[in-house]
Amino acid sequence: MEQQGPPGVVRERISRLREGCLSCTIVFEREFSIEEIARFRAVVPEQEPAPSRFLFEGRTAGYDCPEGEEALWRLALEIYLVKSFRPPGRRRASTTEDVRLRRLHLG
Repeated sequence: MEQQGPPGVVRERISRLREGCLSCTIVFEREFSIEEIARFRAVVPEQEPAPSRFLFEGRTAGYDCPEGEEALWRLALEIYLVKSFRPPGRRRASTTEDVRLRRLHLG
């Protein structure tokens, strides 16, 4: 079975829970498999929100967040999804690795 990418978003619903707190639900075009959710949870976060703060159920991913941070949480969800669907063994090169200095040819 070939590796599928993350499913596309069908719709998004944002509800106010109380003053300053939102509940967000993202509906995807297909359900996530158990393995896909496990890979999502295994992504190492660089900052909050961590992958464990997102709840998956069927075709939906949900999270509760402060009102002013909704865009940050949505972006974090997207980043973790992309990272969790990368092929195994592929990682981001650090800045100290793969830096090759090119010799300048001055004419």
